[in-house]
Amino acid sequence: MNNIKQVLLSAEEVLKGYDAVSQLYPYVPPMSMWRAWEYAAYQRYQLMEPVLDIGCGDGQYFRLIWPELKEVVGVDINPSVADVARKSGVYSEVHVMPADRLALSGGSFASAFANCSLEHMDNLSEVLRGISHRLRPGGQFLLSVVTDKFLEWSTLPLLIDKMGDTQRAQMLLNEYKAYHHLVNPLPPEVWIKSFENAGFEVIEHIPILPEMTSRLFLFLDNLWHVPRPIGELGDDLFPYLMRLPSFPLAFRQILTGVLEMEQDWSLGSGAVFCVRRLK
Repeated sequence: MNNIKQVLLSAEEVLKGYDAVSQLYPYVPPMSMWRAWEYAAYQRYQLMEPVLDIGCGDGQYFRLIWPELKEVVGVDINPSVADVARKSGVYSEVHVMPADRLALSGGSFASAFANCSLEHMDNLSEVLRGISHRLRPGGQFLLSVVTDKFLEWSTLPLLIDKMGDTQRAQMLLNEYKAYHHLVNPLPPEVWIKSFENAGFEVIEHIPILPEMTSRLFLFLDNLWHVPRPIGELGDDLFPYLMRLPSFPLAFRQILTGVLEMEQDWSLGSGAVFCVRRLK
């Protein structure tokens, strides 16, 4: 990683990201925390059209980041999510297919985007080679991923383990991994090697969610996804928080305090990478 430019975000950039993202997720604090960091990192870049969005979801976050882009093709494995994306007006086309079997013409796209999706995808090397093939030579690929710290700093299982229930702690962590289908929580250097093996050159690396922020995020996200007999705990937390109109602003103050406690911004449970296809 010595030859790759590492960019560190500032607290001001992250809080501006929160101000933007909390419009979409005002009462889902783990989502607003994670997306705030991604948003802040993405502000450094501009995607050239046409754009391929891998794991596009419903398209609302893409629209928030780049509202002016029109030539965007989405790909998602979930048919119901893809249907919502088609109706969003964000995408000119939305395809339902696994990312390791992209049925799209080679060299069709000037840039590609994958927001927090690659860590959930099986056959990562095939996924990355497929994206590289669909880009024009020199095309940019902008993406966010989780790192190995995502599991190492997982706070709720650690707390339960410290209370003496190691079996329940491991079960909770396994359930969390299964819920997210988290198959690629890789160290940054392994992500970089994976990009290079697929024919990419890594230009910039931006660590996101350093330790204190990560531990709060992971505690809230673990808690949110605790299974219930029907649904998950977040199904109860969301309507409760909605009854607190001041919650988004008050939570911003909590995030501000956590950012003030960060000591090492060079290591995070997530990372944003800007890479480009070699000519």
